[in-house]
Amino acid sequence: MSFRRKTYPEVAESLLNRLLGGVSAEQHPYPPARATREPFAHALERSPIDTLTAVWGARNGESQRFERGTDYELSSDATQLVWKTGGQRPDDGTAFEVHYLPKQREANVNDLYPGSVVRTMLEAVALETAGLYAQMEAVYRSGFVDTARGGALDHVVALLGVARVRAGRNSGELRFTRARNTRGEITIPAGTRVLTADGKIEYETLDDLTLADGQPTGKVGSRDIVATNDGLAADSLTLVAKPIAGIESVTNPAATTRLDRDENDDELRLRAKHFLAGSERGTLGAISAAVAGMGLKAEAIEPPGSPGLVRVQVHESALDPERRALLERRVAQVRPAGVRVEFDYGTAPIKVDISLRLTSAPGLLDIDLRRIQSTIGDRFKDYFDRLPSGSDGSISKLIGLAMGVEGVEDARLTSATVTGGSITDLAAGALLLAGQPTRLGALSITDPALSTGLTLSVRYPRDAAIPDAAAISSAVEAALAYLNDLAVQALPADAPKRALSWGKLTRVLPLPHGGWVSGTLQAQESGTPAPATAGDVGPYTVQWTFTRPSGTSVVLGAPADALFALTTEERLSVARIAVEVKPKAA
Repeated sequence: MSFRRKTYPEVAESLLNRLLGGVSAEQHPYPPARATREPFAHALERSPIDTLTAVWGARNGESQRFERGTDYELSSDATQLVWKTGGQRPDDGTAFEVHYLPKQREANVNDLYPGSVVRTMLEAVALETAGLYAQMEAVYRSGFVDTARGGALDHVVALLGVARVRAGRNSGELRFTRARNTRGEITIPAGTRVLTADGKIEYETLDDLTLADGQPTGKVGSRDIVATNDGLAADSLTLVAKPIAGIESVTNPAATTRLDRDENDDELRLRAKHFLAGSERGTLGAISAAVAGMGLKAEAIEPPGSPGLVRVQVHESALDPERRALLERRVAQVRPAGVRVEFDYGTAPIKVDISLRLTSAPGLLDIDLRRIQSTIGDRFKDYFDRLPSGSDGSISKLIGLAMGVEGVEDARLTSATVTGGSITDLAAGALLLAGQPTRLGALSITDPALSTGLTLSVRYPRDAAIPDAAAISSAVEAALAYLNDLAVQALPADAPKRALSWGKLTRVLPLPHGGWVSGTLQAQESGTPAPATAGDVGPYTVQWTFTRPSGTSVVLGAPADALFALTTEERLSVARIAVEVKPKAA
């Protein structure tokens, strides 16, 4: 049940309308039942209508008088209230009240002028009634954690076994430090427990703390959970009770001191909410949270036609007996009473390979472009980790995740494959994955503003002729210039030319080996010379490594290695060319 406070003007209008022989506070739901599209209309009970005098309802949770002619109007046949296009509306799912004068009515009194006896009595009754509504609102709001205050809040949180912390308890500031080489935001919720090294004294954080991407440390207030403990010296609180991903360490930089005030309403309210969220038991959500807390890909479902049964489908290829026992113990702690839980240690998640084409904002530095690709990679990984096994993937959601990264102006999914086979259904905008647990596989992101790096390693034995590093560098630069020209033209017919094999690339190198013939990529397309073989290079070892901006690398080190296919607009640049002697065999 929801409560809407009626103010003095609304109560006075209702009483005045009733004395004039009208209808007061006729209730109608918004939107009307079985209505499908605007403008919504509501048939009034005592039609035809002479005048709509007022419409009151809830908007954004507050009482509001809607304006006649702007928000609503009377229908042409004088039987319905019609909401006008562009006007304000009541909150969905609420009831509003209409005051109106029917054409057929009898006025009970006619002495309603300001100052008259009847009008004075009416206004006095309206004022007292409005005061009662104000008192009822205070009572109503006192029953909820979000709106109760003072002693009323104490009574509400007592239902959870939570009590207000009084002055005199020790408190201090905690500093959390991010682990090296971690990215993204890290949130440390209020109520996080931190202990001394021996585990005897435990403090809890008083507020949420969020470390922004790149922020190394953050501080938040904390409080001893036991009122009678002594204070602590600096650097005494060093152990997080429940490890937080991305957090390397915690400490209190200064000694703790005693609080000189009671816990305020906002602090008590926040603590109660976190206690309630953390104490969930007996639901599918609680079981799912217990599984997620172990970092496993799993789902808790209720099989149709099997009341009293919950099946936990664990999608991990190898789970040792100890972790299985720990998982089953944690689920048993939160399962509903009388419900049987079965565990299905089934198929490992399939890896979904994604190719994405980006257009980034002009003028961004390379470090910003790489940050964009790293962020997209994190978002895609999280999307596939959370995707239910019974659902298809959504192309539009993936594009939305990419477009939501600052600096991205356009994004297009060019392919999505599983073990080389396409899973895209462009007509439905879906990735055909239903019935299979998923994880993100290789993510290839092409941004014309950022090139794929090439590292070439040419090794030679001590007794062989030394390759000319300058000549090799020139040949590689010429090959990359040719491939980048194809990227600029972006012709689909050039795709075979951009499929690179070890032999095709190695043939462009000027190696000092007897009988060796080098040839450009353009020349090889006509068939002469043919791609190199392992026997052609003799004692030399050649390895090509392509590293895309997203961080994925492909290595071509032998003729049998799979082709490296450049996407339509993917550019290449030389990261490093190394000509070095082979180490001696052990």
